[in-house]
Amino acid sequence: MDIALPTSILPAIQSATKLFLTGPYGSGKTEAGVERLRWLLRQERVRGDDILILVPQRTLGEPYRQALRGARAPIGAPVTITTVARLAGDAVELYWPLLAPHAGFTDPHKEPTFLNLETAQYHMDALVEKSLATGEFDAMRVVRSRIISQVLDNLNKSALHGFTIDETYARLELAVPPGELRTGQINALRAARRISHEFRELCLTRSLIDFSLRIELFNRHILANESGSLWARTHLLRRHRHLIFDNLEEDTATAHDLVAAWLPHLDSALLIHDEDAGFRVILGADPQSAQQLAAQCRQTLRLQSAPPPAIRAATDAVTHAVRTRGQPPPAPPHDRRDEVGDTPSLFRLPERTFRYYPQMIRWVVEQTADLITRQGVAPGDIAIIAPYVSDALRFTLQHELSTRGITSTTHRPSRALQDEPAARALLTLAALAHPDWDIRPPAADVILTLQHCIARLDPLRAHLLCQIVYPSQRRRIELTRFAEIVPAMQSRITFAAGEAYDILRDWLYGYRAAGQIVPLDQFFSRLFGEVLSQPRFGFHDNIDAARVAKQLVESARNFRWALEEAEGAEAALNTSLAVRLGKSYLELVNSGALGALYIAGWQADDNAVYISPASTFLMRNRTAEVQFWLDIGSTGWWERLYQPLTHPYVLARSWPSHQPWTDLDEYHTRQDTLRRLLLGLIRRTRQAVYLGISEIGEGGMEQRGALLNLINQLILQQRRDGLE
Repeated sequence: MDIALPTSILPAIQSATKLFLTGPYGSGKTEAGVERLRWLLRQERVRGDDILILVPQRTLGEPYRQALRGARAPIGAPVTITTVARLAGDAVELYWPLLAPHAGFTDPHKEPTFLNLETAQYHMDALVEKSLATGEFDAMRVVRSRIISQVLDNLNKSALHGFTIDETYARLELAVPPGELRTGQINALRAARRISHEFRELCLTRSLIDFSLRIELFNRHILANESGSLWARTHLLRRHRHLIFDNLEEDTATAHDLVAAWLPHLDSALLIHDEDAGFRVILGADPQSAQQLAAQCRQTLRLQSAPPPAIRAATDAVTHAVRTRGQPPPAPPHDRRDEVGDTPSLFRLPERTFRYYPQMIRWVVEQTADLITRQGVAPGDIAIIAPYVSDALRFTLQHELSTRGITSTTHRPSRALQDEPAARALLTLAALAHPDWDIRPPAADVILTLQHCIARLDPLRAHLLCQIVYPSQRRRIELTRFAEIVPAMQSRITFAAGEAYDILRDWLYGYRAAGQIVPLDQFFSRLFGEVLSQPRFGFHDNIDAARVAKQLVESARNFRWALEEAEGAEAALNTSLAVRLGKSYLELVNSGALGALYIAGWQADDNAVYISPASTFLMRNRTAEVQFWLDIGSTGWWERLYQPLTHPYVLARSWPSHQPWTDLDEYHTRQDTLRRLLLGLIRRTRQAVYLGISEIGEGGMEQRGALLNLINQLILQQRRDGLE
């Protein structure tokens, strides 16, 4: 959405000033950043590589990439668009010979191996397994993969906020509530602290650099100059002369420290701050330190937005209804008595109440179909949002929409790779193609694989086919040919499905017979390209399946590269290592490991209805004509996920190091999160928000969440305004 910039701010934007620009979503801040970029590139003495554009997440740099494309794009050195995490990794790799001797590595002459989230989980797995075997986490109802991810999260936050590992866990103990479970949770935290130290020692011994060590090396040995090489810091700060830092409230304290050190050396800077945002706090964002950068800029400007009356009325109502600690008192509400009757409500309620969750889902699908077929709303302009998107919810929505000919796409970045049906199918086929790995897929996974890989094969016939071709009593990992099935069963399954199954089976057996084991990422790529993406197969014309397949290929490739680097230069030529890495990757994903960030997941199809958790939708930074908020009675809109081994608010610089976390702190934090969430969602819609309500939620419990109570207050207040 293009927004015309006020002429009053153009002199500041089109000048070599250090400007702090703030305002709500939709006020034109990013457009101002793009205009500053274009103005800089028109200057004779400014080259593209003089300009650095920082964003907290790679996908948020897309508006600037779009501005640099096309026939009118400037020639010459390219502009750098990156994140602080990527900048830190590049700096550590570049200055490695200078910092390695001072950073505690066992062999500072060995080239480092950089780990992503997946490979870091692989290396920590054995450490956590030992603790589980000794019962140190018995008091916690947390699976192994979640223990690993939360321990890694603690390491990351300790590096981002400048804490030591011991300081981090001392803070976490402040958040343990009193009660009979306190002792068990304290013991689990101390086990996690020991694992953190062991993991760090492993990295230093084997020259492995995970995200936390990368940030620590960057902060200590490049920015703070503990290695004694002032040249590295000086060279870094002189590489760029102009800075544009967008969405800085979503970035970390480390990013803000870097920019604070960089500002005195820059010819110009534009720092863009989104008010009422800060949605990435659970990932380490520090909105408070972001605001402190305004004092280092020569000028501060605030852009005002001009939303439609319905959106303005909704944001005013939320601001006054949700009281938070530490926020200034809201201005008097806008007097809308003259507008009553002219200003429609942003919110749309069902004409009748629904008792059960499936009834609400059916209403959402019917309303979506009506918007597309009768009202002319494009599918890509509709977002279906929930606090959490379960597998059951996603399947139901996508199935019901597809029966009406409506394409949809989903994105759930915090889910494990194995939870994606398309990924699960590919992993199952990999196990079937490598019987020597001795990983026998359960029948349920084979049924899912047949259902997703063979077009128009329903779950019942997939179950029947699995029972025949993959019987549970058969110990070997073998598949029967469809042609060998008795004719009566062939007719029940249908010959069209059977022919597609035989093509898939023959491809797997042909791969086995060739005897040439290829790396797993190449196996996935060949299987997708040669079979699954073809007509008659389930991945054909399936946007989500193609996206997941691409992510799985990239994930397996990065895993292989990282471990080959750790093994040595000849590792890539070692066939036995390729076999071992393929099996290790399969076991890692099957254990529930979380996936790293992949750009493909954030590039939603503009012609498909978008289904995602609320926080994911907000971080896309895009507007929808119509939003559906599902299950507004759920407590998930207000409460954060239960994570007993980590805590995003205690692990923040702004939190006093010796102050315990109380229930009152939790309440105020939930209120503030709800306010930011609602304001962000409301400002990212244009026409209406449809509210999905059911008395009984997805889990079978009666719904009385904070968002439902708030919506009731807003509707009651609106009716009172109408009577006045």
